[in-house]
Amino acid sequence: MSDFDLLQYQSQVVSELAGIIHTNRIPNALLFSGPENTGKKQAAFLFAKGCNCLENQDTGCFRCRSCRKIDTGTHPDILTIGPEKDKKNISIAQIRQTGFVIASRPNEGRYRMVLILNADLMNLQAQNALLKMLEEPPEKTFFILIADKVSSLLPTIISRCRKFRFRPMTNTQMEAFIINELNAETGLARIAAGTAGSDIKKALSFFEKDKSSSTIPWFEKRKKILDLFVQMLGPGISENTVKALTLSRVLSLVPADAQDNLAILKTFIRDIMIFRFNPEKIVNLDFSGAFSDIVQGTSQQTVSRWIEDLFETERRIRANSALRLTLDRFFLKIAMDTGK
Repeated sequence: MSDFDLLQYQSQVVSELAGIIHTNRIPNALLFSGPENTGKKQAAFLFAKGCNCLENQDTGCFRCRSCRKIDTGTHPDILTIGPEKDKKNISIAQIRQTGFVIASRPNEGRYRMVLILNADLMNLQAQNALLKMLEEPPEKTFFILIADKVSSLLPTIISRCRKFRFRPMTNTQMEAFIINELNAETGLARIAAGTAGSDIKKALSFFEKDKSSSTIPWFEKRKKILDLFVQMLGPGISENTVKALTLSRVLSLVPADAQDNLAILKTFIRDIMIFRFNPEKIVNLDFSGAFSDIVQGTSQQTVSRWIEDLFETERRIRANSALRLTLDRFFLKIAMDTGK
């Protein structure tokens, strides 16, 4: 998916950024916030192009020497900071090193951009070092902070930034885009959009085919997970307990996929709630027959409790709890509910 394709869904933000460039009132710092893969990084480079475009186009001409250098990552006045390899945070050393670099005037551009990716991952010392730069910004230099969660940033940093909120695409927009981009079947597009949340790039990744065949591994894995889950919802506590532990084992095989696998189940459990009132609105239409049986034997209160348990399971996994034990706990609770 091209940057332009993604940014067409952020037209309000792009228009506001173009207006800033047109009036030549460039803020010292801008804060781009919103869910992952909503065009924040692309918009930052678009803004840098507009600020330095040799043909004076507000969003860049994509042809001049400056725009081409930004596109190829060779412009000397475009600096990018993010967590170093195998590191979880942006350190004070990285911020201080940037301070040394920007102490002089830009090399060839009208403006220098310091782009801080995952700014919400700066540790406290790094944030305080950055704050000093924002209080006394270097000449012809602006900072763009990209953050998924603004709450992790110091209020004093937020107050010094001009804020832009990037909205996620709706499920309907994502479905349409997937169908147009990949010529995908409508049902598969709905499943991908509903499972990926607001992340269009993740939704598109679900359609990557196995190089050795024409199969789509993610959809095969999804069906296997949901088949096991449906089997676990039958009568009989002892049988369901065994199936729960089997499902837990399968989902523990690749720890890096744990959150994505839970997203498949989250969509399915949400569908159980919706099916009772509006069957046509569910995401997993290929499991409609299973939903009819599940709804008959499960109360709305029980399903609501499953959702709460699922969120708690996600929280425990993010906190590095033992994956297999955490999943055992979740699935065994569901097995006890349905096997009575």
